[in-house]
Amino acid sequence: MTQTRFVLLLTTLMVTSLAFADETAEFTMADKITAAATEHRLVLGFDGETFSGPAWERLVAEGRRAQFFLVGEEHGIAENPILVGQLFPVLAEAGYSKLAIEISPTMASLLDAALVDDGLDGLRKLFAQPGGEPAFYGMQEEAEMLAAVRAARPANRPVLWGTDYEVAGDRQLLKLLEGAKKPAAAATALDNVIAASTASWAEYAETGSPQFIFSFAGDPALVRAVREAWPNPDPQSDVILNTLEKTLFTNQLWMQGKAWESNRARAELQRENFLRYWRAAKQRGATPKVLAKYGGSHIVRGLSQTAVYDLGTLLPEIAALEGNRSFSMLIVPGAGTSVAGLNPSTWTYEPRPADGGYLAGLGPIMSAAHEDTFTLIDLAALRPVVGMSGKDVDKELFRTVHGFDMLLIMSGSNPSGELQHD
Repeated sequence: MTQTRFVLLLTTLMVTSLAFADETAEFTMADKITAAATEHRLVLGFDGETFSGPAWERLVAEGRRAQFFLVGEEHGIAENPILVGQLFPVLAEAGYSKLAIEISPTMASLLDAALVDDGLDGLRKLFAQPGGEPAFYGMQEEAEMLAAVRAARPANRPVLWGTDYEVAGDRQLLKLLEGAKKPAAAATALDNVIAASTASWAEYAETGSPQFIFSFAGDPALVRAVREAWPNPDPQSDVILNTLEKTLFTNQLWMQGKAWESNRARAELQRENFLRYWRAAKQRGATPKVLAKYGGSHIVRGLSQTAVYDLGTLLPEIAALEGNRSFSMLIVPGAGTSVAGLNPSTWTYEPRPADGGYLAGLGPIMSAAHEDTFTLIDLAALRPVVGMSGKDVDKELFRTVHGFDMLLIMSGSNPSGELQHD
């Protein structure tokens, strides 16, 4: 064989080999991810009431070592709040004293007070009032979780930190503003907000159309007018005015089709509210340990699914500044399960298929899950496999592996139920 023919044959073989490698690289990467996930998985036992097993022991150990235990979830899985409701009392023994959740600061205070007064029945009484039931916490298991968390700490020390905007509680917040001492001009401006809220909710009651929920239909300029006429409000009123104005502003952007701007505004409010709590605690000489429970996009470390930086980025940085660490976990439903979703037309919760959401792109990891129990997978062990470039890996899988420390797959989970109240 001449040298020219040999070089030509070698070149052909190399090109063929590279082409074959390109065709199989994606499958090879998926197989590697599944193998690594299978190697680094633990069973989370659940008998319908109590969690146990090696995954439970690992979660407790991670929580004890951390300052912040961050739970990102697919909303509406009944077992999620049951797990958090059992973790918090155990972690309270290691210094955890706060539960941060996806509601406004003032609504968190109202829930806390209701629980101290009468436990779960206290929540039922609050939820029976107009605007007293915040999103998500009208689910049976979520309400029971709040009761379990509140019971784990002394009654004279607030437990709940609410960092979000307020979707349905404006009537409760406006009632508190109405009873606060304020200038006459602020009272007149507040009357305009109350009238707008009342009219909006009346239209919602008549039509069942979510567009008339006041937090989406209201004009933030109405609240700004109150603030301008009330230059030095008391601390509670100041927080309420900030919540109302930024809720209406955030949702106004959403209704205008400005989804990214809306999510950025919401993330900024979440961070602002958390830092208010944090700075107040530090001024008292405390460095609280916090368990946080939010939708996964709020808890992921780095750029979120909505392309903003949320609590999942802020809290690990705070922990690092304090010389501590954070731990984050994403909880997703297993294959063939359903979750509870809010029907905004009736403000009730209904089962729906658990597809899409945070499951997108996670196929290679989901393949490592047990079919008949809950599976905890150590995502840190998958990072060397996934690498740092994201090549040959779905972008959401890449985000999940690097943005969370563990993934809990709840095969055989159930949709949350409805808390019965008047």
